[in-house]
Amino acid sequence: MMMMDERVVFGNTFHGIFQIALHGRLSTAARSALGRMGLHVDRQPLPFYPASVWRPSLDIVVRDLFPDLHLEEAYRRLGQKMVTDVSETVLGRGMLALGRALGPRRLLMRMNHNFRNADNYVQMQLTELAPTAYEVHINETLGMPSYYQGIIEAALGASGAREPHVHHVRAEGSGCTYRVEWH
Repeated sequence: MMMMDERVVFGNTFHGIFQIALHGRLSTAARSALGRMGLHVDRQPLPFYPASVWRPSLDIVVRDLFPDLHLEEAYRRLGQKMVTDVSETVLGRGMLALGRALGPRRLLMRMNHNFRNADNYVQMQLTELAPTAYEVHINETLGMPSYYQGIIEAALGASGAREPHVHHVRAEGSGCTYRVEWH
């Protein structure tokens, strides 16, 4: 049974990354390593997974998919890949159309809701600096802030933002603040 304060990632998040974005792209060695962790990518996802499994599973993925990249860049690319590959599904195309209809500003304002549908611990706070510039604080990145950077970049690009830029401003404990801008 899950404790009320236990951090978990919901099964739909695992489904999105492992069964949609990464479907057929992981090596046999990576799939075996994930299986030893209890994450069987060909099975129906569990309702939730401990956050303590999420980070090591993504470590396996980035080392498998991007072995020649620095870890930070590999995580950024994985975050982008999550958004772009999921947007190629029927549900993702609907989400993409909604994102375009909302536009970058309103999409950014809704992203906390999207993160809350992925897990029970990530919260995003926005501070508007200008109509196309925000400071975004994410309370928990599990030590992979560039993963969230990639998600935000790809989501803004998919919503029609021209030249979206997401930069780390500062780390704050296990959280991170980014400056987000577009034209």
